[in-house]
Amino acid sequence: MKKILAGLVVVAGMVQGQTVQDINSISAYSNEINAGSARYIGMGGAMGALGGDISSVEQNPAGLAVAIASDVNVTLGINSYKNETKFGNTFESDDNSAMFQNVGGTFVFHNPNSAWNRFAIGIKYSQQSLDNWIRMGRNDNITATYMTNEDPEEYTTYVMDGYHDEVVGYKTKMSLDFGASYNDRIYMGLGFNFHDTRYDNYVVFDEETIGEAGNSNVYRYDLNGTPYASTAQGFSLSAGVIGKLNDNVRLGLAYHSPVWYRNIEETYYADLPFGETYHYDLYYSQYDRNANGRLVASAGAVFAKSLALNVDYTLHMNGSTKLMPSGDFAGTNTFFDDYLKSSSEIRAGLEYRLNNFRFRGGYNFVQSPYDEITLDADLGNGNMVTQNFDKAFRGDTNRFSIGAGYDFGGFYLDAAYQFQNQKYDYVFGNGEYVDYDNGDVYLAALPLNAGHNYVAEVKNNTGMFLLTAGWQF
Repeated sequence: MKKILAGLVVVAGMVQGQTVQDINSISAYSNEINAGSARYIGMGGAMGALGGDISSVEQNPAGLAVAIASDVNVTLGINSYKNETKFGNTFESDDNSAMFQNVGGTFVFHNPNSAWNRFAIGIKYSQQSLDNWIRMGRNDNITATYMTNEDPEEYTTYVMDGYHDEVVGYKTKMSLDFGASYNDRIYMGLGFNFHDTRYDNYVVFDEETIGEAGNSNVYRYDLNGTPYASTAQGFSLSAGVIGKLNDNVRLGLAYHSPVWYRNIEETYYADLPFGETYHYDLYYSQYDRNANGRLVASAGAVFAKSLALNVDYTLHMNGSTKLMPSGDFAGTNTFFDDYLKSSSEIRAGLEYRLNNFRFRGGYNFVQSPYDEITLDADLGNGNMVTQNFDKAFRGDTNRFSIGAGYDFGGFYLDAAYQFQNQKYDYVFGNGEYVDYDNGDVYLAALPLNAGHNYVAEVKNNTGMFLLTAGWQF
């Protein structure tokens, strides 16, 4: 299993060999998924106590039991992102994609002669894009001059000429849920969830070399361990309950287990030591991973069947995040123990019905799962500082959503738009960047000899437009 790649220089002086993928892929393997029907996303995903929509099982599987009619729907999504990266200068990158983001069905069975008056079975398939691209250009502040062949008359100057970190991938979640209603006062649900993740990563560092005669060349180096590709399948459980305090107010509570990934397959190009020599090749390995669990508490209210309000609080229990076999990932797991914390999320949403029209709005606040970390770092001005970073790897996320729909009487159409933003500190450098050429391996000089990290400030904006077509029967 790979244990090389990017070093992280912590102020305590310990250089810990963390892999870029292990740290940056936390959200790719996480329990939750930011996908669903247009109604669900339009309300900010805040449906933990209201239920009724197949996508509400993402917050509380008991929401399935609230549904009084069977329903099938399909959702098309158009996703976009834009990154503004500041490292000396400011650089932008963006892209967009389209996918069927959610397909779901709820099948309701009424039992009017019993206190257990209704049962439901639901199946949902959701998909979220993981595509992201961070791009940096030339930075004349990141430079160094070294002697060539230990001859003071011969020297080479190195300048950072660019940097790219591209992720291409997706995560999917298929849920099979069962719900039951007791006198339309207590609703219970149980879910079986099947997760699939594809995570590909390509990281390059461009370096210009300038000789004493003024001749120059630009070389491109791959981060040791990339190009990288992985596929993973996992399983999790969810259980929840919703109770009606009266005809207007509902409370909900749900537990989502960690995701248990087994036999994650990965391939990567790397220059690895074998005895006293190194060998550059395409490597294959497998490992296991446990992702986070969640606890969701919800409160909802319905007024005159025209206005519905809901607030969800989620505790992301990130302490269950582990890579295994533990002996192969001692450094990575220690890093997670030290810097990966339990985090909070708040969702609020509303829906207003006017005749056959539906109007929706929502907001999410998602706290970063990483604790503050102290690093030796260059912020792009050529000077190393020791600084505390409270947004390293991932920042707090804000999501705003609006939506609307129309019920034609059985058949319905919904649309929603979600805007998400976050700012975070992107940590890179201080590792081996390699160029393999006809059997020889060359290393980029600047990140290898810096002895500290580079940290860029990233502003990430993403947009998601959804259109759902459904039929109730």
